[in-house]
Amino acid sequence: SKCLILKLFFTSLKLFILLSTSLALAENPKNIIAANVNEHIITAQDVLDAYERLPSKLKEKPLPELYPNIINELINQHLITEQAYKEKLDLNKTVIDQIKKNKDQILARFWINNFLLNQTKRENIELFYNNYLKAFKSSKEFNASHILVKEEQQALEILKKLENKAKFSELAKTQSIGPSGKNEGKLGWFTSGQMVKEFEKAVLSLKKGEITKKPVKTKFGFHIILLNEVRNSKPKKLSEIQQNIINRIKKNSLSNLEKKLRQNRKIIINDFKDVAQKVNN
Repeated sequence: SKCLILKLFFTSLKLFILLSTSLALAENPKNIIAANVNEHIITAQDVLDAYERLPSKLKEKPLPELYPNIINELINQHLITEQAYKEKLDLNKTVIDQIKKNKDQILARFWINNFLLNQTKRENIELFYNNYLKAFKSSKEFNASHILVKEEQQALEILKKLENKAKFSELAKTQSIGPSGKNEGKLGWFTSGQMVKEFEKAVLSLKKGEITKKPVKTKFGFHIILLNEVRNSKPKKLSEIQQNIINRIKKNSLSNLEKKLRQNRKIIINDFKDVAQKVNN
């Protein structure tokens, strides 16, 4: 005989409840009954929605552990709602106004979500990427390591050790106060403009494999810099920057939408002090 198995899957993006028999397709959580209160049905989707509304601290616990509490809270909520209807609270003006505000917020949120989904369709992402490729201009990229210390004297002593064949990577791990110290001082690849000007000027004066002959002073302290490699930059693959493209499209779309929606609208924003004064009176 077939058994009904409830499997809970978590991903960084979504939470699913999968109800299946053997290898059948997952059933829609809206169609899965988690509890009944007389004729009222609480679905697996209701449980998921309630879970998503929980504070982030509570979400650290696994759903199987939270499930009984969530179900009982949903049952209590339904029973209290029934009581509110019996007392005709749904006809209360304050409640009606609050429901309208919530309704407006929900409508706006759903509209925005659909709008952004439409703006970030695959063809729009590819168009953005193709424009990026057309506009791309190659530039020099540098790969460097550094040892950062607070005092110039300490930097000079490190330079002497390097002259005596001490390993740059080992000195970086033991002497550098920079966050890259634990990684042998490696800074990875960077382009012009990403580093403070004194640091960049020193890098530009080096050849591959060279170390600065004097400590380089910046607002962070004193640096000893090793230039590991130089290369010409290449355009990034779509897979590498797709999320950045999506974020940029969303940002541009929302900015353009705001301008479009506000066109020919009479909008007055009262001064905060005036508003606050009236509230406090």
